[in-house]
Amino acid sequence: MTDKRHTGQAVKQSKLKEMFSSLKYRNFRLLWSGVVISTTGDFIELVALNWLVYELTGSAFYLGMFNLARALPVLFFTLIAGTLADRYERRKLMLYSQGTAMILSGILAFLAFTGRINVYSLISIGILQGVANSFNLPIRQSLIPELVPRDQIANAIALNGAFFNLTLVLGPALGGIIIASLGVPLALLINALSFIAVLWALFSMKIPRIERKHDKTLFESLKEGIRYILNHRTILTILSFYFLMIAIGMPYNTLLPVFAKDYFHLEASGYGFLFAIGSLGGLLGALAAGMRNKEHVKKATTYAFTGFGSLLIIFGIAALFTNYIFLFVLLLVLMGFSLTTFYISNNTSIQLLVEDAYRGRVVSTIFLGLGLTSIGNFFIGTLAELFSAPVAYIIIGGILMVASLFFMYLTRESVFHD
Repeated sequence: MTDKRHTGQAVKQSKLKEMFSSLKYRNFRLLWSGVVISTTGDFIELVALNWLVYELTGSAFYLGMFNLARALPVLFFTLIAGTLADRYERRKLMLYSQGTAMILSGILAFLAFTGRINVYSLISIGILQGVANSFNLPIRQSLIPELVPRDQIANAIALNGAFFNLTLVLGPALGGIIIASLGVPLALLINALSFIAVLWALFSMKIPRIERKHDKTLFESLKEGIRYILNHRTILTILSFYFLMIAIGMPYNTLLPVFAKDYFHLEASGYGFLFAIGSLGGLLGALAAGMRNKEHVKKATTYAFTGFGSLLIIFGIAALFTNYIFLFVLLLVLMGFSLTTFYISNNTSIQLLVEDAYRGRVVSTIFLGLGLTSIGNFFIGTLAELFSAPVAYIIIGGILMVASLFFMYLTRESVFHD
């Protein structure tokens, strides 16, 4: 009996070590810790800026305009960023993008402290921040395989996803506390200073120099990357269904205010709790992905795709008949878990399948997909307006369930790793 208990404890300890195994590599540990601090600051700033825009204008229209200004540059610049990541040193490119973002955040803090800030300066700087972020995201993701051995890429990507969900929980919560106790200007200053962590991490890395060929023009390299994706059947299939999930699945939280107010009869704090619960599920999904080996990535992708669709249907049907909040809390945790599992498994598959010479251009398409969420927000909002929020969830879930059958058929003979 004692031997069995010791064996069980040893297995648990082994799984725990496996979950965080990529952190034993110094370069990845530096990036991970620096980005956790910096991204937490980003979410603190986002909460502060949204509050400030609404405080200055009292207009939901300007609030939407501001967030669109920050998101829209992704559609125009992320593919260029990925092309540059295949031509030049990725660590230096990330230094430039993060340094630019720090300067822009510093300008916002200065304008807020001096009382010179207005909605037009916020939107203008928001556009520039969106451009900087368009470069940062694909370059950072392309850098990860240079920081860990190949057999640790899946774990490193999972931990990268875990930190995002962790900061998504911590950042807004800290932002609300800081705004209430210290004010918006100090919240903006804290974010500007948080960039020091990631800049220090990038300066401290020791990465062997990799010579990258760039004998073609930027436009030729971009076309070459698109041709590579179109000719790689498995990568093209993975990306196509990823775009579908991002376009109509990821915007599910757009309707959470409707459910919170009209179906569960909650106040604003209750809505914030529901949003955070989904992020907590995402964090658990990312940590679980850290224990998964690459041979199980395809299975995880399929299960997560199907699972998320079915959970949306269950949520929608349940909301039509009950407002028992604990049921919906459980469903939101599972939805966050499924969505993050799908996202990380997709990302891992692409990183394992792609040749390094094309990595930046292929990975950049993942972030290009994030621009589709604006279309998805409109689609799910229209469905909710025409029918109801629960029916919108049921329709979206049904589409994803049917799509999952096509996904299983098209990838039946595919291997999602090298």
